[in-house]
Amino acid sequence: MAVCVAVIGKDNSPLYIGGIGTDSSTDNELSRQWLVHTALDALEERLVSSNTNAGNAPANAARTDLRDLYLGLLYSTDTHKIYGYVTNTRIKLVLVTSSTSPSGSNIRDAEVRTALRRLHALYADAICNPFHLPGDQITSSKFDKQVKNLMLNNV
Repeated sequence: MAVCVAVIGKDNSPLYIGGIGTDSSTDNELSRQWLVHTALDALEERLVSSNTNAGNAPANAARTDLRDLYLGLLYSTDTHKIYGYVTNTRIKLVLVTSSTSPSGSNIRDAEVRTALRRLHALYADAICNPFHLPGDQITSSKFDKQVKNLMLNNV
């Protein structure tokens, strides 16, 4: 089950951090931010290693590597798993899930990939608003509602 979703800008500043649940205490918000920011280090390492590998690989391998925006599992703790996705414009999408779903089964990689692709589409719709300034935090209530709906229904 998804716990938190974050949209991180090019300069590693949070554009949106949202979670589900009724607990909106400061401790819960800080723990979400801590999980997202610890995953950023792993995300940056993955991006640097994929860029250096793309430079040494044949042309076809580099093209397929650049098209795959999904970075997979970035970081894992006892209670959470953190997945990453990077857009072509270097906006980072981070999905934090609990280690197991309420039914006891593990979350499949394909489900996470689909959820992050849908989050990317929601992000693209949100920034297409003519009143949104690039690089500003996303404050749209519609975006927040759609992200929470995505988290409840898909992962």
